[in-house]
Amino acid sequence: MPKRAVADDLAEALLQAVAEQRQAGRLLHDDVGPLLSAAGLRLQLLRMDFPDAAGRVQEVMEVLDESMERVRALSQALNPSPVHRAGLKNALAGLIDTSREKFPGKIQLVFSSPARPPVEIAAAIYEAAAVAVADAVEHADATLIQVSVRGSKQMSVRVRDNGGAVRSHRTLALAALLARHAGLTFDVSTGKGTSVNITHVLRRPSRG
Repeated sequence: MPKRAVADDLAEALLQAVAEQRQAGRLLHDDVGPLLSAAGLRLQLLRMDFPDAAGRVQEVMEVLDESMERVRALSQALNPSPVHRAGLKNALAGLIDTSREKFPGKIQLVFSSPARPPVEIAAAIYEAAAVAVADAVEHADATLIQVSVRGSKQMSVRVRDNGGAVRSHRTLALAALLARHAGLTFDVSTGKGTSVNITHVLRRPSRG
């Protein structure tokens, strides 16, 4: 089997595994979490109705509280993308803030796109942009990194740096492979620095 086909199969399998992992995390957050909260409310009512059993009920509530914390932590571990919790714009803003702690130069974010891609696409866009930003921070030998998000019918994310370092782009090549399987385009151009362009054409909702 050609290497390209093997790489494509591995990328598809990885994306499927990540999707299933995130689905499990969302189920814990959206289904199991509310059920545990409802159980806690019922226990509080039970404690009020039966004061003599308040001590025993309190013990159960403490165990329930610990269980809720563990479910919450597991949910976040299974579904780590901040896009699901905060949206693409806030997730990118958080990424930039975190990157500033590691980068001695200047990092800018301009987000002017009104587009609202599906959450899974937005998460894929974020992950591709995060790889590009991390690669620029660690390997570009740059003083300026600019991240821009534009477009309405087509969301375009550009991560551009002014670095002059020679990079292998192996990390970016893997990110491009995963991005393609998520329905994105991922192009890298070099010249005065490196520019990574991530785009997604939004589909119009079908009319019934």
